Amino acid sequence: MSQSRRAALPLLVGLGTQAVTTYVVLILAGRELGPVGFAALSSLYFLVTSVATGLFTPLEQEVTRRRGVERARATWDGTLTRRSLGHGLTAAALAVGLALAAYPLTVRTLGDQGWLVVALCLALPGYAAWFAVRGELAGQGQLGRYGVQLVVDGASRLVGALLLVLADQATTAGFGLLFGLSPWVTLALTLPGWRFRPDDRGPGEHVGLTRPLGLLVVSALAAQLLINAGPLVVNLLATDAERDLAGVYLAVLVVVRIPVFLFSAVQPGYLRALAEHVGAGEREAFASLVRRVLVPVAAATLAVCVAATAAAPPVVRWLFDFDQELGRGTCLFLTLSVGLFLVSVVLAQALLALGHHLWVTTGWLLGLAGLAAGVAVGGDVVTRATAGLLAGAVVSTVALALLLQWERSRWADPALAETRPA
Repeated sequence: MSQSRRAALPLLVGLGTQAVTTYVVLILAGRELGPVGFAALSSLYFLVTSVATGLFTPLEQEVTRRRGVERARATWDGTLTRRSLGHGLTAAALAVGLALAAYPLTVRTLGDQGWLVVALCLALPGYAAWFAVRGELAGQGQLGRYGVQLVVDGASRLVGALLLVLADQATTAGFGLLFGLSPWVTLALTLPGWRFRPDDRGPGEHVGLTRPLGLLVVSALAAQLLINAGPLVVNLLATDAERDLAGVYLAVLVVVRIPVFLFSAVQPGYLRALAEHVGAGEREAFASLVRRVLVPVAAATLAVCVAATAAAPPVVRWLFDFDQELGRGTCLFLTLSVGLFLVSVVLAQALLALGHHLWVTTGWLLGLAGLAAGVAVGGDVVTRATAGLLAGAVVSTVALALLLQWERSRWADPALAETRPA
């Protein structure tokens, strides 16, 4: 086994553990709470993943990118950790304030479950701190500790869920609080004993964070809304007779989104490696790495589309024990939209490594416009949600591919990422 594969193994184990435990917790919740309770929890799950990932993935990405460039140049910005944490916690405070200010809409989105609002407010600052730390770990190549954090995050939720079921306290609020507390538990158990700064580094340039992070926050929120909008659209547009569909719709997405978890296994190392190629001026190595990631993602998308079309409806019915199910055509289009979303992520990471934050934002916003256009199509609520996801994924993929091709054709000086942060 090569050194790079050995280094990535703990990350693969961590991501696999987090994915499996997340699925088990959601399945337990679906079976214990029923479709209506699970629909409320599903909205919390998608809000946490969308808002936290949307606001704080930029911290991880930008810190990873800058630490990757610093690794190639043997430099170190000692203020980056403090500044990234400050930005993250400020964004979390603003998000919590907005959620509380819009309380009637927030609690409606969360299925009229007030305790889920509490869980949301607990989760956001925890994820702000955690994602900033993840950027340091990924940028410094500390994938082992990164993997341990993922294991702790998933395992803490699973242990809590099992305790709720065994104690006959499996309520929507109880499951929701597991998602609110898990990032704090993860940081408390994994941070002690880690030294941030590596040895033998010279002083690095202090490049501002506000503008690139602002662009990346817009990008990440648009991207997360693009991939996670389905259940929220169903919840907001469904009639009372269609409320159960929100839970069924999430259950299908839980199954067809398996490739998202699999791609997470390569994403932290992928961005760092791209940034190192940019910092070292290695244009051909950069292009080769993009191809090596893009081709398997596209091939996996086709394979999973075939498998999901055949197996998703009976698998969802068996796992969640729901009476209703979605048609095979809907499962096909949902899976295709997830696959195209992953292709868009690969392209966006390449643009980000080059320092073109504005083009990343442009691509995702165009995808969001496609989502809105798809939802505007007539039909029942499931048709509108599915059409929106697919249209948004197609538009973002095409836009980001064209932007990346254009920037690669203009790449006269490869070492531009730090001098042109946006």
